[in-house]
Amino acid sequence: MRPVWRVAIVVLACSGVQCGPRGPAQPAPPAAGVLRGANVLLVTIDTLRADRVGAYGSPLGITPTLDRFAAEGLRYEVARAHVPLTLPSHATVMTGRYPFANGVRDNGSFRFDGSHPTLAGTLKQAGYSTAAFVGAFVLDGRFGLNAGFDLYDDRMRGSTSNLEVVQRTGEQVLSPALDWILQHDNRQPSADKSAPWFGWIHLYDPHEPYAPPEPFRTRYAADPYAGEIAYTDAVLGRFLDRLRSSGALDHTLVIITSDHGESLGEHGERTHGLFAYDVTLRVPLIFWAKGALPPAASRSPSRLVDLMPTVLDLVGVPVPAALDGRSLRAVGERDAPAAEPDTYFEALNANLTRGWAPLKGVLHGRWKLVDLPVAELYDVVADPGETRNVYAAQRDQARELEARLDRVVAGAAPAAPAPVDAAAAARLRSLGYVVGSAPKPSRAYTAADDPKRLAHLNAALDDAVDLWSRGDGARAMETLRGVIRERPDLTVAYDRLAFMLRASGRIGEAVGVLDDAARAGHADRALLRSLGSALGDAGDLRRSAAVLEPLVREDTTDLQSSDALGQTYARMGRGPQAEAMFKRVLDASPNAAATWNNLGALYLSQNRIGEAIEALSRAITINPDLATAYNGLGVAYAKGGQIDRAVEQWQKALALRPDFADARYNLDRAARK
Repeated sequence: MRPVWRVAIVVLACSGVQCGPRGPAQPAPPAAGVLRGANVLLVTIDTLRADRVGAYGSPLGITPTLDRFAAEGLRYEVARAHVPLTLPSHATVMTGRYPFANGVRDNGSFRFDGSHPTLAGTLKQAGYSTAAFVGAFVLDGRFGLNAGFDLYDDRMRGSTSNLEVVQRTGEQVLSPALDWILQHDNRQPSADKSAPWFGWIHLYDPHEPYAPPEPFRTRYAADPYAGEIAYTDAVLGRFLDRLRSSGALDHTLVIITSDHGESLGEHGERTHGLFAYDVTLRVPLIFWAKGALPPAASRSPSRLVDLMPTVLDLVGVPVPAALDGRSLRAVGERDAPAAEPDTYFEALNANLTRGWAPLKGVLHGRWKLVDLPVAELYDVVADPGETRNVYAAQRDQARELEARLDRVVAGAAPAAPAPVDAAAAARLRSLGYVVGSAPKPSRAYTAADDPKRLAHLNAALDDAVDLWSRGDGARAMETLRGVIRERPDLTVAYDRLAFMLRASGRIGEAVGVLDDAARAGHADRALLRSLGSALGDAGDLRRSAAVLEPLVREDTTDLQSSDALGQTYARMGRGPQAEAMFKRVLDASPNAAATWNNLGALYLSQNRIGEAIEALSRAITINPDLATAYNGLGVAYAKGGQIDRAVEQWQKALALRPDFADARYNLDRAARK
């Protein structure tokens, strides 16, 4: 009998890459279960274009770590994602199901409900220890991808009071991941050798805004996106070198892939999420295992939905039935073009948040159909840049793909966003994401609703966020006012403008913007929620409650409205009702730091000091950058006679927000005693 050896699988995912030069075709497939009992490590690098990776044709020389694994491993040159957004793309990776099947269609307003098997859950059932370490709030556990993980490290830092990005650097993600792996690796003397392990690492750094640390900031001043990639590759390289020196990589399969790409101005899109051209769908896919997989390159089509069944097939774990993906292990045996699977894709954010036409499509062989009011058909072999729309000239080919698309989506449920709590919405807005609040009614879309005709408005919304993040609030708000003048029905523009006005202390103007939109018939549920919250901040409590109460009655799962109404009730002195609203939010979203802060403040007003300390401490544990929680905790300690501890908390609040008047007053008052 041949000995069974234990191998760790490392999966590195790099968001959105365009693939490069062709290598040797169709390597001999490995045997099923060749890595039976192996550990599994998934690393996803967010928003990484393939054409910025040397192994995929980049001349920049910024990815030596990824290039090394590509040169020594099995590289799939034609791989694609199914949606150019972080949460839904990772959901396809984790479930092996298309977005319409796993239920996650957009960032923030959708949650994976756990009704489908996941990679983590399947491995856990097979006896694996499981852990995840994510780099941005968009993958926070409240959105459901924590299913199947024993440990889900989603601790983020950042304030929700402005548009700063809520994320962790690659180093901050990799440090606890390294500790966990070394504690569980079977080659380490102190490791728990009772079970193999599955770890997922998500690195967010290449995502906009592009702000690499030194020396990459200076070295790549003319191309900060490249600087972010170079930084990520460097810290990942040090991480993998540590694993190599410990012996962990002696038995490691490395899989490198991507969740989505970055347009960088191509097709009129600055970042990603609006369109679904290959600059945001093409991804790298690399398998590496020392001594187990020979270096090779395959031109066989591959998809992110194939990742879960491929990993399970390689490690000898039964693959769940009814997945949309199939194992790539033996894909090299499939030489007939007819055997190639369809690749479904979609981009629904603009439909869900702006009311524009929904984008979906399918690719088969060399032909790619984009189903929009102004339909598109591309020969991606002859026209890899997708610059020549041949829909009118190739009607027979278009009809064939339309029929394929109809078969793929037959029976698919409409996109139905889940409610999101206020803290989550603020953090997602800080990442530049607009969260849809309700299913869009079915209607006939025309060319006027096609995202291609409206891309300039999307660019203006992005420009406003970019201006705000660079401290130019005046130009940011004027940009949004210009969008509103051109498209008065674009409710997201009112919401962003009001958010900026509130963050600038101009509460009355924020109320006016939202009130005018509502009176003009442009209000949706999200805008009314923002209006009710702004009215509360402005002190118009009775009207705030009048706006928010119907929203909560209509949908008791609307966490944002419940949180806002809780704050209004607290200001009105209606303590029991406020507590009920906050607890409703926390029951559904236990990591809502701002709601824990609000609950702690309520307990302070009721002189429930012990409960206030507990709630405020919980808020700080979740979000260590929440200055208001430190200030409230200081007040709680002071009320309990612990002045020294109170001073310490107020100092922390001021370190985070030097202009925090309440904390400054409390500290000065303590000094006078």
